[in-house]
Amino acid sequence: MPRELGHGLDQHLASVGQAPAAFDADGSLVFMVGEHLQAYAATLPDGRLELFAGVGYVRAETLQALVQADEDDDFDEDEPRHVADVVARWTGEGSQWAADVDRQTGLLSLSMFIPAIPADPADWAAILEAFERCGASWMARLQSDPPDPLQAGGAEFADVTSGAFLRC
Repeated sequence: MPRELGHGLDQHLASVGQAPAAFDADGSLVFMVGEHLQAYAATLPDGRLELFAGVGYVRAETLQALVQADEDDDFDEDEPRHVADVVARWTGEGSQWAADVDRQTGLLSLSMFIPAIPADPADWAAILEAFERCGASWMARLQSDPPDPLQAGGAEFADVTSGAFLRC
């Protein structure tokens, strides 16, 4: 984890009265974005910055539809999980975004990919504001608890469309 990532992020967090970021077990920085969103930051091998957070759980019917769609589309079991679980990708706010759903738990993770580590604390403010706004939008549409897979009846994949799930 480059030192400049932690330093720049901590400068911004201090300027808004937030606690500094800490390292988690995987080596990512963990910190609060606003009052309700715990986020993580990590640099990717290509130098991009990824911000990510678990923002809530999809309904059992939606999870069942995703799993069924994987089976119907000859889902590649050898695909890395971070690629295999993606259900939506888009661009906005000068970044690339992705939403992925863990097929075991139904947890939806929001990721924001930034071309480089921000050097200016003002850039951090804009990036984290966009991440918080998008995270809040997803949180409002998701459940706070994991779905009960036994309650999932016959689900239709039509539930999961870019219009139903995509965009902040």
